[in-house]
Amino acid sequence: MLTCGTGHNFRVSPAGRETTIWSWIPEKDGENMAGRYDRLIHDSFKPLYFQLKEIFHDKIESEELTEGDMIPSENELQKIYGVSRATVRKAIELLVYDGLMDKKKGKGTFVKRRKIEEQLPLLRSFTEEMAGRDAYKKVISVAYTKAPSGISTRMKLPPAESVLSLKRLMVVGAIPLGLLHSYIPAKFELSLDEDYTKSLYRILEKKGIRLKEAEQTIEVRMSTREEIRLLGLEAPCPILVIRRLAYSVNREAVEYVKGIYRGDRYRYSCKLTRY
Repeated sequence: MLTCGTGHNFRVSPAGRETTIWSWIPEKDGENMAGRYDRLIHDSFKPLYFQLKEIFHDKIESEELTEGDMIPSENELQKIYGVSRATVRKAIELLVYDGLMDKKKGKGTFVKRRKIEEQLPLLRSFTEEMAGRDAYKKVISVAYTKAPSGISTRMKLPPAESVLSLKRLMVVGAIPLGLLHSYIPAKFELSLDEDYTKSLYRILEKKGIRLKEAEQTIEVRMSTREEIRLLGLEAPCPILVIRRLAYSVNREAVEYVKGIYRGDRYRYSCKLTRY
């Protein structure tokens, strides 16, 4: 739990979950109670709202503040840091925009769930990425169909060849994280009765189809109405669009997948070298 100045902490339990609330009690002499480690520097080149945003960002990164914790009200933060309400609001707006906090009307501002991170350039399935997490996949649809022309071209398929079209919803901690739409050539003979809530890569490996490498692109756009509905979003938000073409050890195109991930819940990381 957090303590600021001579403030105190207490807990409430909305929806059965224990939540930390960072509270503040003013000094009798009216001294600024930002705390000896969290004071704002008024003559800094950094704007006050940005300094305040960084303070909360650091507390979240260090896990001093964790998912579900409620921060003080705007009025309390004004008193704690000796700044205007406009400064407080701008700092909170930046934290919300960065996906670190969530404002709930009539309740307050809460720390959001940390983003799930996938490291590049590892080729892993969603099941492998989520190992150790409370995660599962829900099959939306599975059927054999004619491949869209663009995908057929990318996979270098004969014009008449059909593909297995597999749509799945990815859920982590009871919250929809993203959507996966996979296309696998019919020649690999995957069954419609297969349990596709399991790892697709494992299913392929059991059939003797081993994946070796993939080409992948990542871009950002706003969510569509259908994606808002399936992901349970309240409004349009930025999403990550991942397109991946995976190849077998024999250099055959095995899977083309389009993944839609919530930008506030997911991020990629990679290691770069200069030479």
